[in-house]
Amino acid sequence: MKGEIKIAHVHLETPLILTDGCVQLLVVENPNEFYSMITDLVEQFDGAEGAFVFSQNGKIIDAAKYGTIISNLFQFDFNDKKLLTLLQKRLEEVAFGEKISLFNELSAKTIEFLGELAFFVPFALDYSEPQPIDYLKAAGVKFEKSYDSLEEKLICYINALIELKKSEFFVFINLKSVLDDKRLLNIYEHCFREQIGLLLIERGKFRPLLPAERAVIITEDLCEILENY
Repeated sequence: MKGEIKIAHVHLETPLILTDGCVQLLVVENPNEFYSMITDLVEQFDGAEGAFVFSQNGKIIDAAKYGTIISNLFQFDFNDKKLLTLLQKRLEEVAFGEKISLFNELSAKTIEFLGELAFFVPFALDYSEPQPIDYLKAAGVKFEKSYDSLEEKLICYINALIELKKSEFFVFINLKSVLDDKRLLNIYEHCFREQIGLLLIERGKFRPLLPAERAVIITEDLCEILENY
């Protein structure tokens, strides 16, 4: 990250801090408050106004621009339109950059091939020089869908968002409910190496915190408790 990220909310006395080497948890035990916060946060990442305020180095930042939220761990998809567009753009940059010689060779061969085909029909053909995007679409280039585990899929997804969107932090909803501590630590360590901030929002605290985790807990009666601070 380019500096720690602070997250404030009207119902939180303690700001959430996303920083390298530490995982911020927000545990919301009150179901109505949990639903309200998550709904608001998801809409905020979709571009709407919200009650959460994100700041970095003293300046307000756009959560959707700097971060990524994964609210449904059972259905998140690499191959949504926005991410595929970013992938194609990145591969086009490579084609016109590091692989320009190979692309020019391929393009010349394609034009030669089309010219040869034109001799086999009794009418004139019109065609243009293919661009990298044409080859990518023809080959059906997309992200792999099959993974051996949720842990592997999440790490690949994190890598994709770091590379293509330049995400500096990730927000996960109920991640600790679907991964054991060993797999969580693997994801934490990967994000620490990549200097990525992590915010986990959980419906409840079901097991002790890991050493790298610190938590703001909102109880059923909306009291605030801090752990590992």
